[in-house]
Amino acid sequence: MGVSHAIASNAMTIIHILCFVAALAAPWIPLPGQTKQNSSQRLSKMVIVWIFICLTPRFIWELPWLLALDQIREGVMNRELWSYTWSPYLMGGDARYLNGDTLVVVLEWIAVFVGAFELYALVKFFTQGKRFTNIQLSFIMAGMIVEVFMPAVYFGVEIANGMKNVASVTDLVIKFALLNSFWCTMPLVTYFWGVGRLARQDLQVEL
Repeated sequence: MGVSHAIASNAMTIIHILCFVAALAAPWIPLPGQTKQNSSQRLSKMVIVWIFICLTPRFIWELPWLLALDQIREGVMNRELWSYTWSPYLMGGDARYLNGDTLVVVLEWIAVFVGAFELYALVKFFTQGKRFTNIQLSFIMAGMIVEVFMPAVYFGVEIANGMKNVASVTDLVIKFALLNSFWCTMPLVTYFWGVGRLARQDLQVEL
């Protein structure tokens, strides 16, 4: 007996949410190797983890969606196995992603463009011995400003339109609100973390 698409997609989304929570909470847990770390080190580790969380879907979910929307839409509608990476959000989470809404497409291209600079800064951070330059950290902070602006537009337009692109209350809570809540909070944490480090010129990050 098969599991309905709605149940499967919500279950997949909940798993993603729990993985995000676990990854962001891990620096604060007294695991081996980090029991002696202070709160500043733990915060820095959480911020770096968040940057990874932020950039990973940017290039493995959003960019393919932008480049191959028609093929992804067809795969999702036909419930093809390869399309299950996108189907939980396209089918119930936000129909604008299924329909290729112009505003969403523009916002996602902006996100990918800014994300390229963030990715460059993150790669250089690790190749430079876990140290940012002023410009590289500014790239990260600029990306976080965009991350705050885009959800504001994204949520605001959908709320103004009466949430017509969200299929059910369950989808509203799980896919639209909980999943996106990370992008409404962690960019602010990361931005002010960066402000503090730039002000102190504390660009060497101990993880």
